[in-house]
Amino acid sequence: MDSVSQNLKDEISQLLSPHRVCLVTPVTLHPPAQTCGRSASRFVVLSLWRGYLFDNKPPVRMESTFSYLEICSINIHSLTQVVLETDRQTLSFSVLHAEDLEAMVCHMTASLKRVFPDSSPGKLLKTVPADLLQRILTLTDEIEEQLSIRPGSCGGFSDTYAALCDFNELPFREEIQWDIDNIYHMNNWREFNLQDFSHLDSRHLALAVAALSFNQWFTKIHSKELKLSVDIQQQLTFLLSRSPSLEEVSLEASGLKMDFAFKMAAALREHPSSTLQSLNLSGNPLEDKGVMALSQELGSLAAGLRLLSLSRVSMTARGAGCLSQVLSSTQLFSASLTHLDLSANPGSMGNEEATFLFKFLSSTNSLSHLDLSDTSCPLDTLFVSLSAGRCFKLMHLNLARNPFSHRKVREVTRSIGQFFSQSCELKYVGLSATKLPPQALRLLLQGLATNILLLGLGLDISSCELRSAGAQVIQEHISEVTAITSLDISDNGFESDMVTLVLSVGRCPSLRHLALGRNFAMKSRPLTDVLHRIAQLIQDEECPLQSLSVSDSKLKAGVHILLSALGGARCSD
Repeated sequence: MDSVSQNLKDEISQLLSPHRVCLVTPVTLHPPAQTCGRSASRFVVLSLWRGYLFDNKPPVRMESTFSYLEICSINIHSLTQVVLETDRQTLSFSVLHAEDLEAMVCHMTASLKRVFPDSSPGKLLKTVPADLLQRILTLTDEIEEQLSIRPGSCGGFSDTYAALCDFNELPFREEIQWDIDNIYHMNNWREFNLQDFSHLDSRHLALAVAALSFNQWFTKIHSKELKLSVDIQQQLTFLLSRSPSLEEVSLEASGLKMDFAFKMAAALREHPSSTLQSLNLSGNPLEDKGVMALSQELGSLAAGLRLLSLSRVSMTARGAGCLSQVLSSTQLFSASLTHLDLSANPGSMGNEEATFLFKFLSSTNSLSHLDLSDTSCPLDTLFVSLSAGRCFKLMHLNLARNPFSHRKVREVTRSIGQFFSQSCELKYVGLSATKLPPQALRLLLQGLATNILLLGLGLDISSCELRSAGAQVIQEHISEVTAITSLDISDNGFESDMVTLVLSVGRCPSLRHLALGRNFAMKSRPLTDVLHRIAQLIQDEECPLQSLSVSDSKLKAGVHILLSALGGARCSD
């Protein structure tokens, strides 16, 4: 080291700027064993992430370079001789002093340790004297201890990203480093949001994703309505195949197709110790084959999934059947799965393939959020399963835009009433556009009326074509129901029953929010009567309502009746 002049170091530093020179060591370069060339004097220069071979004759000239990430093996044949094998070349050289060799090897292994916290120098050091190996291992242990005490910002993400930029010979984007080291770190954000970096070229964003594969800080990755390039998709599957800490993946409407699902399934298969707990691939056309490939691997996750969202993935009954079979046959899902969203896959629950899902729901489970809206799921059969099961933790249930039954003769079983009488945690039930039969509505309200545990429920039965029969049921039972605080009965053809209906719902003591819109397709005189009734309700001091919606009702001049009542009102929308 002392034989290298300061002038030479300065010249090399200027040539390699902005890369910081860490070591400059004179070496004797040996020719490959199969050639008859002669040894030559050179300089090995080490920066933070890369090594360089320089000619020692003026003017100083770089002959070759290698990234530490390219190193395949390090063979130390004596305390002064080493052979480096990289992806593109083999370098054999000797140094003047043993401490020079030790400093070089320690620098490279320490740099790799900072990039790959779970790496071990033993994997690279194929041949090494025992005492030197021990000193290197001691050094890396010290680095590990330092990183555990004073880890870099966000687990050293910026170091890993910088090393990958160097390896791929792409410029280092300082805005990524700044955002991570400042915004993410200062706010303790563990979710890497791809949209924060959507302005970048896809190659740079792909490298940022690649850096996550070796990071133990970030536990979540998120993207929504950002089309992900093939490069980024490739790095995402690599991330899934090796990340030691990734728990949540949300890639909604990201342009992912069936082939990505295949690659993701393969990645999970390669990573038996995956910590994945939450998966949202909604809005991506994975199709049946993609869903089926993923389903097989999801059943093998060590801890099971907590959240699974496959809404709008172009799945039919075939794909849903395969997924449901995995859910029902994997005991772990009963304890782990709390959030299941299969909505907006029309026809996926419309035949016997849904039997496996009904089996899962009829057994003890931990679901708190279930969304099967717009899946053609028959509600009569579903409520049989829900009432037989142990869905005591269910808080959010969305079944909108499904048929009540696929059978020609609609026999309304008492299961719907049983379910609502025994539910303990429900906060929202969506039954919009389900053509709920009046008898089913009656059983629903009767079940809620007997449920003294349930409070703060939002019920949406809009667009169910309830008409007069449904209005009569609501008038008979709504005052008995203390669980409902929000009720949406919009667009139900209640025009001829609105006066008495408004009077009835106004007497419900627990009701705080009411939606009545699109029930006003009537002539001027009846409309005026209804609006006056609503105005009286608004002005009544005993009215429990905090908000009342008549949106999309085309009230025209009649709106002035409501506006004039707002002076003393406490509820309006």
